[in-house]
Amino acid sequence: MRSAWRQRPVYDRNAPERTGPLVVNYDLDQLKVGENLVVTGRKDGSDLHDRDIAPGDGWCRSVYAPECAWPRGAHLCVLVEWHPDRVVGSDWDARLTTVTAGLRSLGYVVERAGRPVDPAQDLRATLLVYRMEPGRTPPDRPAGAWTHVPPRPRTFDWRNLTPAGQLRKMLQQFEAARYGRRLVVWDIEGALWPPEASVCARLRWQPTPGAVSPQIYDVFRRLASDLRRVGYRTQLQERPIPDAVQWVDVLVYREADPVILT
Repeated sequence: MRSAWRQRPVYDRNAPERTGPLVVNYDLDQLKVGENLVVTGRKDGSDLHDRDIAPGDGWCRSVYAPECAWPRGAHLCVLVEWHPDRVVGSDWDARLTTVTAGLRSLGYVVERAGRPVDPAQDLRATLLVYRMEPGRTPPDRPAGAWTHVPPRPRTFDWRNLTPAGQLRKMLQQFEAARYGRRLVVWDIEGALWPPEASVCARLRWQPTPGAVSPQIYDVFRRLASDLRRVGYRTQLQERPIPDAVQWVDVLVYREADPVILT
């Protein structure tokens, strides 16, 4: 067997959804904490892949983080998921410390963002991993800032809407939400919530074909104004939105009430 990696991937700032996870997955494999993908054979002219992982270690992989949720000033940002070996058992804290130290040694900022994991209940642990633009410093976000983030529901209950469900219901009131071709809302990984958020979701808007950047920004100014009136804040990506873009993501959240210490 040989490694599935032939060479180091190149990061393209204009295509972070595709190239960001590739770069970080390569680094995870080089650190011996990744999926360790290997080629096991060929079929119909394509390589066949599998994971070659020691029992008990579990494995890590990088997945794309929507750009609207990146920490301000980030040049690259992904989520790194660690999946434990539940048959043999693994030390969550020790494993995450190893992953964190390795990535930081390569110049990444690593945060245990989102609600703290519970090894008895959660299927994986997730880290927020990013690199900053030259001359920018990481935001000051203390560990434990996300303890108020609610856990993912284990079962569906129509009486208790998820954050995306709450926002979807709210958007029905706004005229700006009806511009463009399509508007969809998803719940978003807790590691991507702003630490001050009590409710957070990801909104994806598809503008009409050929819409230019000023038109797109105008719609979002109206939508942000509508949402602000009902207590929500919005965040677009920092990178300028180009003309004729196929879709635009926006982070929508409600700030948590401040904690008063006595």
